Amino acid sequence: MNYQESEAFIHSFRRFTKEPGLKGIRMLLALLGNPQENLHFIHIAGTNGKGSTTAMCTSILREAGYRTGMFVSPYVLTFRERIQINGQMIPEEEMACLCEEIAAAVKVMEQQGIVPAEFEVVTALGMLWFARQKCQVVCLEVGLGGRLDATNGISRSLVSVICAIGYDHTQILGDTLGQIAFEKCGILKPGGICVSYPRQEPEALEEIMKQCAEKDNCLILPNAESVEIHTESILGSRFRCEGLDFDLPLAGRHQVYNCLTAVSAISAIKSQGFAITDKNITDGIAKVSFPARMERISVDPLVVLDGAHNPQGCEALEKAMALTDKKKIVIMGMLRDKDWAAASAKIGRQAAAVFAVAPDNPRALPGEELARELKKVTPKVQAFTDLQEAVAQAALLLDKDTALFCCGSLYLAAELRPLLQKRFAEK
Repeated sequence: MNYQESEAFIHSFRRFTKEPGLKGIRMLLALLGNPQENLHFIHIAGTNGKGSTTAMCTSILREAGYRTGMFVSPYVLTFRERIQINGQMIPEEEMACLCEEIAAAVKVMEQQGIVPAEFEVVTALGMLWFARQKCQVVCLEVGLGGRLDATNGISRSLVSVICAIGYDHTQILGDTLGQIAFEKCGILKPGGICVSYPRQEPEALEEIMKQCAEKDNCLILPNAESVEIHTESILGSRFRCEGLDFDLPLAGRHQVYNCLTAVSAISAIKSQGFAITDKNITDGIAKVSFPARMERISVDPLVVLDGAHNPQGCEALEKAMALTDKKKIVIMGMLRDKDWAAASAKIGRQAAAVFAVAPDNPRALPGEELARELKKVTPKVQAFTDLQEAVAQAALLLDKDTALFCCGSLYLAAELRPLLQKRFAEK
């Protein structure tokens, strides 16, 4: 099996299994020798901020000298981004070899009438590589939900992290914040430690507290009021908290709170014997980067790429956009199964002009439909069927007083990122 064949093998499985649950991933991991039992995890769930928080924890641990695995989804440029060690993606040759082992295990499962889902195969691949490479800590981002997510096939974690909870995947996770929080808290392990995002909605926090009590978890809730903001701009934030000075290169107040969440998670594992200094923490935050999370593609002109795709994420992006007084041009494309009308309206309010497009995904909302909705909140809206043309037209409008923001879906970000990088060199 070569690399192309291994990726095709992974994508050949269904997105979801017929019977949701952990039976499939546990069987698959058992057939592979339970590699996860040799690993330590920071397990990270939530609706918004999982990727950024995972990246921050990973960056701090790397600064402290730990061999650190990072498991994230979805990817932006290449599938191998999902599985990294110290910033290096899983090599193509190793991925192909490990997929051969997984394929043999899958055949055994099929003989018993069980076929794993795609994400279960991806999770097993990550666990195998992290264990073979002797990772000391793995920052493990949940795929969907938590309770029934394949990453919850692990039996223990150093700390469970619940990032900001909002409305997303409601057809699967429930249509109230309490129900969604219950699913996210499924990653909590009995007698463990839980760190929560400091600005949870009351309904979500109530359920988190309930689940922590029932599972005998120590709940750590960072104090958002302790933050002293020094400077805040579209290029990031400088602030002081708990006696430390931070220079965070990710823009938006929500990223400040994601930072508090990540630092609290790191403090929780320090209490378990991990050697991490204050300098490791501040240096790790200063060096954090993550594709399509308030990613600055260019400063002059200002071009920002963000994966905001639901109302809560778009509200955070809207607030970040307000940090610059430049006129905003927006390229947006969304998936139909999101709350796209509410989410897009938040960005539309900030925009002088919106170019509506469709991500390359079967669940994509047509650009024309998105444009009709956006015309309710902003007068200048145009639909494009060609993404390169949308970028070219947006580029014509950019100058020192005008910025370009691109958002709506991580799938769209994956298409846009190389186009933007080719046209706008970082300055």
